[in-house]
Parts: sequence; C-alpha cells; structure tokens
Amino acid sequence: MTDKPWYKSKTKIGAALVGLSAVIGTLGGWLSGTIEPSQAITSLIAELGVVLAVFGVRDLPFVNKK
Repeated sequence: MTDKPWYKSKTKIGAALVGLSAVIGTLGGWLSGTIEPSQAITSLIAELGVVLAVFGVRDLPFVNKK
C-alpha cells in the first residue's frame, strides 16, 4: 500500500470527478422533476458505490505492487 494521500492520485481524482458529475446530473434531474425521488436515491447510491469501489480497488495490494 502506498503512503500517498488520495488527492495526489490521478486515478482517484478522476473517479471523484466522474462520480461528482454523475451525482450532480442525478440531483439536477431529481430537482427538476424528470427523475422520481425513489429512482434518484437508488441512482445516487449506485454512483457513490462505484466511486468508492474505484478508491478501494486502487488500494488493493496486488494492484500496487512495487
């Protein structure tokens, strides 16, 4: 595992930006009324889960061989 902070990782910054854009799109659809609240909540959970999965996969020992 690396001792590098998450904000110095290009992969993690990319995952955060892509996830943030998906979350903003879902929230915008929910607030404008084009997405039902239950569907929006489900989508938000999935989007946040994908971002967290990218963060977790990048920290696995076999991915970060030295």
